[in-house]
Amino acid sequence: MLLVKKETPSETGFLEIRCFNPLVSTPKSDIKMLKSDFLNPQLVGDTTETIMISMKFGIGDVWVSQDEVKAGEPDNLKWVKLTTTTNTELKLFEDYSFPAVEIPAGTYKSIKITFRNILYRIVELSSDSSVKYELLETMGSTFDPCDSNDESWTQANYFSTDGNHRLENEVFVLAASGEKVGGFTVQSGKKAMITWRLGAGVTETCTNYLIDKNGNREWDCGVDDIKIECPPSVQYMWDFLVDYE
Repeated sequence: MLLVKKETPSETGFLEIRCFNPLVSTPKSDIKMLKSDFLNPQLVGDTTETIMISMKFGIGDVWVSQDEVKAGEPDNLKWVKLTTTTNTELKLFEDYSFPAVEIPAGTYKSIKITFRNILYRIVELSSDSSVKYELLETMGSTFDPCDSNDESWTQANYFSTDGNHRLENEVFVLAASGEKVGGFTVQSGKKAMITWRLGAGVTETCTNYLIDKNGNREWDCGVDDIKIECPPSVQYMWDFLVDYE
């Protein structure tokens, strides 16, 4: 008699990612009222003192991998894509959420994320929190020329246990050692939840001095400058916390 081996279905669980901005968890912030046609108020002088309260990004796609990104090695990892369509819209960081997706069970060590090149830094006047600015920038530098119609993308960010990486000459290069993913496990039939936190969850914020270099009292990306002073608690751009249901 010919025995037919019964295939065992692969085990799967669920993964959900939520974005969290600790700076808008208090009633003082009403930045969700800012609209796409928002016009910046005039700067108050040669230097305008503000505090940062959020950022508006274009987060395109998100992947995870059970393999580990390592500096000096190529991207030959096996990636599992969590997003079904590529987002091109610029949204406040805290407005992003990535619903639970069914993926193979296992321990994951890396996250890959793509961003649009332009972003907006959201700040409010230190002396009057009702006065807010959306400061157009690029992911590269405040000195880079930028265009609000720019639809280009930056290099992907690769987060792993060693920090945040980028690809250069087809191998990973460590860009920020503090922006780590500690690894997480997706168990069969259960849900893992990642909280992706702006500022690594720190509730203190940075003072942003807007320097009006051409004296027109308007923020001009690629012309004007920002001097940023942060308290010691602010060390990293992001971090990732893991919880399970």
